[in-house]
Amino acid sequence: MKQMRCLQLAFKQVKTKKISEVIRDQLEEMIRSGALQPGEKLDSVEKLSASFEVSRSAVREALSALRAIGLVTIRQGEGTFVNKYDFSSMVDPVGKRRILSNKEKLELFQVRKIIEVGAASLAAESRTSEQLQHIKDALDRMEVAEEGLDLGEKADVDFHLAIAAAASNDILYDMMTKLSDTFSLTMYESRKKSLFSEVQSLKRLHHEHEQIYKAIKAKDASAANQAMMDHLVKVEQILLHDDRQS
Repeated sequence: MKQMRCLQLAFKQVKTKKISEVIRDQLEEMIRSGALQPGEKLDSVEKLSASFEVSRSAVREALSALRAIGLVTIRQGEGTFVNKYDFSSMVDPVGKRRILSNKEKLELFQVRKIIEVGAASLAAESRTSEQLQHIKDALDRMEVAEEGLDLGEKADVDFHLAIAAAASNDILYDMMTKLSDTFSLTMYESRKKSLFSEVQSLKRLHHEHEQIYKAIKAKDASAANQAMMDHLVKVEQILLHDDRQS
């Protein structure tokens, strides 16, 4: 009996989601995936209640939660309408150190290749001496961190943000800063896995960043483009290959 009691005390109660939270999650996913388009009017509370087979109060609570995060607008006497998708809402929920799913990692690297490869090219074409120095400072901090067996993902993030700044495109830089916390997650994971596998891997990671820097310094847009793509592909392979093996 004592052994059974210890086992029971070792586990915490698993709390199930409220019905309204389940409805909110489903509607939120439909909005984020594009199944529900901006400006589209949702079914009435009565119809949604029937569709989900839940109470009207649960539907109202779910809609209120969606309104609170800006995904819908509720107009008195008119109904509930889907708002235009806010780019920042995609990255805000991804908290520091939250483990990303394989699907999220794949989609994130697709975004990174689109944004950062182009940013490297633009930086090579338009960077100033001061902007180049900021890239070099971050690169140097990465090297120091690696020698001390520090993961150094903060310097890694700063390196990529410095390149975005050197691209001299305000919209691109804004997108990068909004995604920086999410990027930090994958940089942390890739460096953690490299460090645990072999220190040499971190040196190779630093070499990849160095090649990007040298291309930007030489104002070689084509080389910067290729160096950034090579780097992102290799990091993606480290993360996704290791996850598939686990």
